[in-house]
Amino acid sequence: VKTCGSNLQGPGGTFTSPNFPFQYDSNAQCVWVITAINTNKVIQINFEEFDLEIGYDTLTIGDGGEVGDPKTVLQVLTGSFVPDLIVSMSNQMWLHLQTDESVGSIGFKVNYKEIEKESCGDPGTPLYGIREGDGFSNRDVLRFECQFGFELIGEKSIICQENNQWSANIPICIFPCLSNFTAPMGTVLSPDYPEGYGNNLNCIWTIISDPGSRIHLSFNDFDLESQFDFLAVKDGDSPDSPIIGTFTGAEVPSHLTSNGHILRLEFQADHSMSGRGFNITYNTFGHNECPDPGVPINARRFGDNFQLGSSISVICEEGFIKTQGTETITCMLLDGKVMWSGPIPKCGAPCGGHFSSPSGVILSPGWPGYYKDSLNCEWVIEAEPGHSIKITFERFQTELNYDVLEVHDGPNLLSPLLGSYNGTQVPQFLFSSSNFIYLLFTTDNSRSNNGFKIHYESVTVNTYSCLDPGIPVHGRRYGHDFSIGSTVSFSCDPGYRLSHEEPLLCEKNHWWSHPLPTCD
Repeated sequence: VKTCGSNLQGPGGTFTSPNFPFQYDSNAQCVWVITAINTNKVIQINFEEFDLEIGYDTLTIGDGGEVGDPKTVLQVLTGSFVPDLIVSMSNQMWLHLQTDESVGSIGFKVNYKEIEKESCGDPGTPLYGIREGDGFSNRDVLRFECQFGFELIGEKSIICQENNQWSANIPICIFPCLSNFTAPMGTVLSPDYPEGYGNNLNCIWTIISDPGSRIHLSFNDFDLESQFDFLAVKDGDSPDSPIIGTFTGAEVPSHLTSNGHILRLEFQADHSMSGRGFNITYNTFGHNECPDPGVPINARRFGDNFQLGSSISVICEEGFIKTQGTETITCMLLDGKVMWSGPIPKCGAPCGGHFSSPSGVILSPGWPGYYKDSLNCEWVIEAEPGHSIKITFERFQTELNYDVLEVHDGPNLLSPLLGSYNGTQVPQFLFSSSNFIYLLFTTDNSRSNNGFKIHYESVTVNTYSCLDPGIPVHGRRYGHDFSIGSTVSFSCDPGYRLSHEEPLLCEKNHWWSHPLPTCD
């Protein structure tokens, strides 16, 4: 059984499950006790992220300092659903994480702070919502409504109860299935975007602009069940209007422009399965200008004039390449229409490539969204002769056992395997023994996940030593000799425990004998 946790003090801070955002340990028993410095205050926590193996791994939260006392239990959490806030009755709160022997998940990230007694804390305001009331003390009431065009799901009002817990989570505001839009710009969302739109839908939205103007659609996100759920865009207001485009699957469509001043969007979903849905923004424009192209995702745009004859340029962020269009487009008169000279540029993470810059980023295709099924992506990183390559994992989450990243110590698949990774379990970093590293990412034909973000850099390896192993967060290192055969050891600050006591040994292959320990 692995033990972890710590004693924490106010006025506020953040802590995470072990290894977050990578997979937490199996057979773990972790305890955190939070104490307010001011004994007249109570503890409030909220979760930035939360995902435990549902039904098997649990986080029990209790009031006071007696860990495990069933009389003080406030919540027992599992899966991915959590309250907006949890507040103690006293100046202490305890949290107990228990995991079983099987596979886990990414765990959680918790923010905590001291607040006034007899208070439930600020629960926030729903996205696309409006809140009435600013009192969070016992018996205070908050009331909610949604912005124009959205429907409220959940409780219209919540009350701060005597046990310092709100009577319900705050409601959500969802986009209705039928609506007309007459504003010059706006947003069209699938119902309950991005949580999944559900089944058996037949939604119709009509965008109406001033006569003599046109309408431009920008697709920010798009994920429908392929071949069964469809979005059709029609150039007019009737079911028989000409179809500009019909879309399904997870490919984000190109921008669309109407010929007239009305667009009709028809969305149909069948009886099974659901994707994230879609997020579309629209704007209207005159006949002597081009539509506002927006700022492409994962890119920077230069130029704000869209009149006839003007140009804009787009540069992709680090790790992304252009997947559509050229760097610069110009507003021109083509075939009697004012339009951009080419497709509006898009930037995406490539499936493979050869990198030779001193440092950079490798992203799974689709990042920061989900990667696609049936991928076979190869990356080669090449440093100058005499250099080694260090890769560091910032995020990693793939479908366990089926979507795999292989890292090889050399230029191709036949080079020695450094490691094969899936799920959320990866080392903090890896080093090559030569000036090449080869990465192969393969995915099956079902389910996907966020993928990965990997930083790489060219480093110089001393012939007789290992690279600096680093120092654990909340810890200290003893020993500054990194030569082959030398050892370094570590300790943790008060309130933290070292994940393993064994010193690191610099071995003949220039690798440390095991990864840098953590202070949990």
